[in-house]
Amino acid sequence: MTPEQYASQSIYGFLEHNQITNDQGTVLDFKDHPFMWDIYGDWTPEIVGLKAAQVTWSTCFSIKTFYVSKNYGMDVIYSLPTSDDVREFVSGKVNRLIANNRKLQEWTEDKDSIEQKRVGNNNIYYRGTWTDRVALMIPADLYISDETDRSKQEKVQQFETRLQHSKWKWVWKFSNPSAPGVGVDKIWQQSDMKHWFIKCEGCNYEQYMTMQNIFGTGESAKFCCIKCQKELNRRKGRWAKKFRDRAISGYWVSLLMCPWVSAKEILRLKTEKYTEEQFTNFVLGQPYIGKGNVLTKALLMQNLIDRVNPQDARPIIGVDTGIDIRYVVGNKYGIFHYSECKDYSELEKLLQRWPDAIMVIDQGGDIIGPRKLREKYPRRVFLCFFRADRKNDALITWNDDDYTVVADRNKCIQLVVDEFTERRCPIFGTESEWYNYWLHWSHIYRVEDFNENTQQTVFKWMRSDRDDWALATVYWRIGIDRFLENYATFIEPKDVLPMGGMEVLPDNTTVFRPKFRGIA
Repeated sequence: MTPEQYASQSIYGFLEHNQITNDQGTVLDFKDHPFMWDIYGDWTPEIVGLKAAQVTWSTCFSIKTFYVSKNYGMDVIYSLPTSDDVREFVSGKVNRLIANNRKLQEWTEDKDSIEQKRVGNNNIYYRGTWTDRVALMIPADLYISDETDRSKQEKVQQFETRLQHSKWKWVWKFSNPSAPGVGVDKIWQQSDMKHWFIKCEGCNYEQYMTMQNIFGTGESAKFCCIKCQKELNRRKGRWAKKFRDRAISGYWVSLLMCPWVSAKEILRLKTEKYTEEQFTNFVLGQPYIGKGNVLTKALLMQNLIDRVNPQDARPIIGVDTGIDIRYVVGNKYGIFHYSECKDYSELEKLLQRWPDAIMVIDQGGDIIGPRKLREKYPRRVFLCFFRADRKNDALITWNDDDYTVVADRNKCIQLVVDEFTERRCPIFGTESEWYNYWLHWSHIYRVEDFNENTQQTVFKWMRSDRDDWALATVYWRIGIDRFLENYATFIEPKDVLPMGGMEVLPDNTTVFRPKFRGIA
């Protein structure tokens, strides 16, 4: 076999024969990156990476992208969260890889732009997920999602549909994780869950790196065996599967595995630079659950009140529009009803039933229906736009001239999550009645982005599935902010009856009070 044949049949031959370098011009030798060797040679159709920041994963998959496109004949879609991320990634990493490697220059001489690279007879498309302009008509054989947890999940799913007619249908996803059970962590839990084990040269005990492996402080801090406390050689290790019969190839990569990052530096990052969440996500490469990041079932259900809402106060109706219309109804006592409908006639019935009701409705899911309701019920129906007010940093801004309200999406979601967490938002009913409602809350999670250049942290609420009732609650909360002043200190209902069972009326007649806590 000639060197050229070996290079076309093995990525290791390709790297060696062509002396492939990274984007900084350093030849890949794996001395400090032994854990990346197997990842370079992994051609499993579905790969997931639960990873820390700056572990050379993107470099690896950029090179693999060129290799599969040229030697496997694949068209590839490579996505990042935003179009700005795409421009920075392609110009700062991909184009430098090409400039530093003659073989990649030969492969891409035909078509070379920010959004597309022509490799032989195939194409690599680079796309963002948070822009409206996405290549939904582009067919592909391999989809790579870089920074999955910070990408728009609907667009990630749409990109996956572009593989339907391919014989390959490969999907590779990797990201700094966010919250447990979403994004890459959700896929990781379904994978073979490979851990990087290092054998102690003193007692032969094998272990994967955790913070318990750091002994000492300051200059004396070292990575040591948790059994005999002998210093470990982190350049020697192996990947071990937790589950052998699973089709998804999963890797967990933390900075603790990286020989070039000292124990002293890890401790500095933990104590001086990062918050607990940032350290967990970006250094340990693990999902983080903390106050305000997710709304757990327990936190939501702690707000339940097993009574009847009096419904003697102005109702506020929050509505999220789309294919299905989902809404939430509440008043100064709390939330007492949620449901869905196919058209706006049911919403109109609610407005007719309660002549003083206020409706705050999503303006973007459906253009026509909400605007017709606003025209028919002026001063009662308000269209809500989600965008930050850059002039005065206001959370919510009302406009009575055109019956609109502008709100900061991320801050309003955070407000509602915090109030549920602090048990300040009563929900009338039982757990079984509100379970489907909670499912929509379980599909959203908060990610924390730390910008190294500006040294600023930005919080974003993402979704992994349907979140309609969660957003309907946010619209309801926006309405509460203006039309019910007592919201922040909810008045707990007095003299209201427990739900279910028989009720004796003043005239001594007996009626059955139904269990459902919806609209009476």
